[in-house]
Amino acid sequence: MKKVDKKQWFVTGLTVLEKEGFARITIDNLCGLLQITKGAFYHHFKNIDGYVDALMKYWLEVNTFEFIREVDKLNTPKEQQQKLADMAAYASIRNESVIRAWGYSNPIVRNYVAQADSIRLEYANKLNEATGLDAKQAMDLAIIQYSMLIGMQQVCSDLSAKQFKELQDMVINKFKKQ
Repeated sequence: MKKVDKKQWFVTGLTVLEKEGFARITIDNLCGLLQITKGAFYHHFKNIDGYVDALMKYWLEVNTFEFIREVDKLNTPKEQQQKLADMAAYASIRNESVIRAWGYSNPIVRNYVAQADSIRLEYANKLNEATGLDAKQAMDLAIIQYSMLIGMQQVCSDLSAKQFKELQDMVINKFKKQ
């Protein structure tokens, strides 16, 4: 019998989201793609909601906490802010858009999206404060940066990473001149 570890389940799930959308996150589809039995699914997960919860936990880890750990390795707030901006610009945006849309109909996903939004905003705020902005300016800039990211994922998904990065830098630099 073919063995599939949990990470393979999650990587497959994120691939399905990116290529086929959230409606294709089904036990049958996942088992078919991984070429395993439903019994293997139930070995790891109680039901589809258990899988969705674990998948979203993995997504939050990879797309939020891993970013933060990577940025925290740098020494100065300016370097950290630049690294986070680069990572956001060059990250795959398709999954973020699909997951956000899925959250409108799935309370499990909605909870993880809300957690990601809160953690990301607070982290951007912290970096902005560390660059010398006062508390209000830091949070205002964090909200603008994050809203720009989410908005571009939804409206301008064909925008290149380079274009997004240029727009993001323009906003950051404009804000800091005030």
